[in-house]
Amino acid sequence: MRAVKMSQRIGWLLLICAAGGGWGCASRTSQAPVDGQALFSAMQQTMAKAGRKVEASLALVTVERSEAAPRQILGGITISGMETGGSPPITGLNLTTNGHLLVPGVFKPDQDVRITALVGENEYVARAIKADETLGMSILKLDADDYFTPLDLTPGADLALGEWAVVLKPTDEDSDYKKLLLPAVCQGEKAGRHRRFLLSQSLTAMPGALVVNLGGQLVGVVEKGSVLAINDLREDIQRLLADATGQASPDDDKQKKGWLGAVFEPVNKDYAKARNIPTSALLVLRALRHGPAAAAGLRDGDLIVALNGKPLRLTGGRLLEYFTKSLNARTGEKFALTVLRDGQKVELNGEFATMPEPEILRAEDLGVTVSSISDSEVFLQNLATDAGVLVTDVHRGSPAANSGTLRRTLISRRDIIVELAGQPTPTIAAFSQALETVRREQPPVVLVKYYRGLMTGYAGLNLALGEKDTGNKQ
Repeated sequence: MRAVKMSQRIGWLLLICAAGGGWGCASRTSQAPVDGQALFSAMQQTMAKAGRKVEASLALVTVERSEAAPRQILGGITISGMETGGSPPITGLNLTTNGHLLVPGVFKPDQDVRITALVGENEYVARAIKADETLGMSILKLDADDYFTPLDLTPGADLALGEWAVVLKPTDEDSDYKKLLLPAVCQGEKAGRHRRFLLSQSLTAMPGALVVNLGGQLVGVVEKGSVLAINDLREDIQRLLADATGQASPDDDKQKKGWLGAVFEPVNKDYAKARNIPTSALLVLRALRHGPAAAAGLRDGDLIVALNGKPLRLTGGRLLEYFTKSLNARTGEKFALTVLRDGQKVELNGEFATMPEPEILRAEDLGVTVSSISDSEVFLQNLATDAGVLVTDVHRGSPAANSGTLRRTLISRRDIIVELAGQPTPTIAAFSQALETVRREQPPVVLVKYYRGLMTGYAGLNLALGEKDTGNKQ
């Protein structure tokens, strides 16, 4: 901390000297030192020059909520029932010439809120069109046909320890619509899916504020009291904007969510050190059959050490969270994994797919609802086989719910039915076909073979106890 404070003092001196073009610092040959007013003016000029490239893209956003609206956290500030139903203003970043604003917080189109935005001295009504709950940010659209200055997200810059930066925040009429410029020094960096720069200036009350370095390069966005690195955030912002401007429907979003098809866990740090392997690595427990990862060549026992060319960070649960968020899987998009296999690095390339939905069938004749069994369920639930149908529900008052020995139902949830009336049922289609045979022949009792854990069991179901139904798939 002492070193950081020293760097702050030195930084202020260099900042003022640089702003003054040499005259801002006294030297041995100087006849008279520059007064404090001139030094302060030089500092202001430096910050104003740094923020000039981006200030036109800022908007001051106000959200007025109904009293019934739920509490929400915006950039670390809890919003709740002020008498006006309002919330502290936040900073919006204009991303397009048509007025699409990026703001911190989750705002959905169906929320009962009134949103206004000040761009310069002009006030506009805005509406929420897209939110990303994982990212904790939303896209608003200004209801106007005016031209707006978009923020250029490239190139971005990182902050080194002790480096100075400028925090920019728009103001309203009370402050003559001027941009508030605050100097701050970088006091460190916090690792994660998106790195966070920690600044000396308190940022808690400035969600969405923009941060640039003294050269005017974009550094990041204030969120929850720290600065999200723009170099890590850029792709997520661009993807959110693309979804927003494309007006994707919820069904489209569901289809876009990609699937890797692998089960993994963080490697144990002590084990990693003992085996001289990276501690930031994920051990592949199962590359699921027919999944994108297996198709790309991933194998059980591989160690994932990099994603899309970037080495993994962190360890334990934080690593797992970082990897999941970094994956941000979308159907049809490419992925690249670097794995360690038998001590050698192997590069794997694949394409995310849509996770297959289980087939579900409800059969009131028997009193059960069953579903198809995926490879992931076999592994995660430790099932005996996938060559059957999984019982997900047993209906009350049905043949399957009739009490057997020890007061247990004849058929239980998580049982795997492998035969019905002597016909194998490895799939939902086979089960449905066997069920049709039972309906056609109408036996008073039907024999069901099932697996319960590692035990094989048989149950005779008295069909006279149950209701009749078509047993349609859901």
